[in-house]
Amino acid sequence: MRILVQLGNVVVLARLLDDRAYGVVGMVTAVVGVATIFQDFGLSTAAIQERELSDGQRSNLWWLNTLAGLVLAGIGLAVAPLLAVFYHEPAVTGVCAAIAPSFLMAGMVNQYRADLNRKLLVGRVLTVDLSAAALALALGALTAAWGWSYWALVVQRLVTALVPFVALPLIAGWLPRWYNRQEPMRALLGFGVQMAGTQMVSYLASNLDSILMGRLFGAGTLGLYNRAVQTLRTPLNQFRPQATTLGLSVTAKLQDDDERTLAYLRRGQLALGYPVFLSMGIVVAAAPAVVSVVLGDHWLSVAPYMRLVAIGEGLTTLSMVGGWIYTSRALGRAYLRYTMVSAVVRMAAIVLGAQFGAMGVAYAYVASPLILWPVSLLLSGRASGLDTVPLVWNGMRILAVSAVATGAVWALCELISDLPAIVICLAAAVGMGLAMALLWLVVPFVRADMRELGRMTRMMIKR
Repeated sequence: MRILVQLGNVVVLARLLDDRAYGVVGMVTAVVGVATIFQDFGLSTAAIQERELSDGQRSNLWWLNTLAGLVLAGIGLAVAPLLAVFYHEPAVTGVCAAIAPSFLMAGMVNQYRADLNRKLLVGRVLTVDLSAAALALALGALTAAWGWSYWALVVQRLVTALVPFVALPLIAGWLPRWYNRQEPMRALLGFGVQMAGTQMVSYLASNLDSILMGRLFGAGTLGLYNRAVQTLRTPLNQFRPQATTLGLSVTAKLQDDDERTLAYLRRGQLALGYPVFLSMGIVVAAAPAVVSVVLGDHWLSVAPYMRLVAIGEGLTTLSMVGGWIYTSRALGRAYLRYTMVSAVVRMAAIVLGAQFGAMGVAYAYVASPLILWPVSLLLSGRASGLDTVPLVWNGMRILAVSAVATGAVWALCELISDLPAIVICLAAAVGMGLAMALLWLVVPFVRADMRELGRMTRMMIKR
């Protein structure tokens, strides 16, 4: 349901806003989005990972997150004029200042969100987030129709922060106590700092493409690239963070059982890999038609970016399992070291790609995760003592099967390229299903993987 709401958001607003509106907001969020890391400071992950968390520790974490959110809101107001100078875009000042209060609101609810996730009450959190997304869609579309341009996107961001700010404390059913210095916080803070450092480096490396795109090629080009990224990343991010939270919650409980941990990781990789890669395969094969249906014909220049971003998002998803291992085993320092290495690879690829123009940056977006996803699994296995080589082979199978199916669907889309865009999209979806059915018939390991996915689906329905 959240994916449908977010796709509705993309479809509706793309027809009401232009590339500059997305570019202006993208300039701000590419830089100040790092505040989402510091407002949490890794403390939510620390709370979920901790085996025993007292009420006093939970309250102390709330005060620390709130203080971080307050400081970041002040910093957001202070740097707004500087960002406008950096991008040569005066509109950035007001947008950055308007977004700043959302940092405080998010900081104040982080521990409520972590508490519900720790208790595996994921459905309640998702209900709140779904309500926020639906209300943000309605108000964003309304203000965009009134001609508010990029301010409609600012309204959406503020509404998305405000709804959880009101609802999550009520659902969690507790209020923070005063900060208690007697509570043992050293281990939580140490792990939180390591996670915050890891997330900050990862964020900067992941958003350098947007920062350079806006700085070197302007708001218009960034708006095109941003549409490709957000059109795909937004629906994916409706379940990838929840999958990560659930994966962390479960693997943290299996810390003393390596065999069960590896079995769960393999299933998690299958559950993430196949749906994401096959969905992205449809986008790659039918990119112009997808852009026409989702964004409108006036956005067709987004299609080349969208193909590359789809591949990059799929590869990035494969590396998520390595993060589960680092986090569930409290290997914060090793995770930070890997993230530093991956950041260097990402940034080097993007800086090199930028020398060849905007499309060069998009190609770099694919090249770095292609190199890094197996490295992530192997290094996490080395740090944790788990045998992750089978997970690498597992991922390669997913890649190979998806590539074959995508190639077949691409050929189909080329044959029917003169048909209406909606027909091509439907044919691509049906073609992907038929291609997977044929692979299921002739390739034994595909049948084994599909049986495993079927068992997981039945278990999820029972839960």
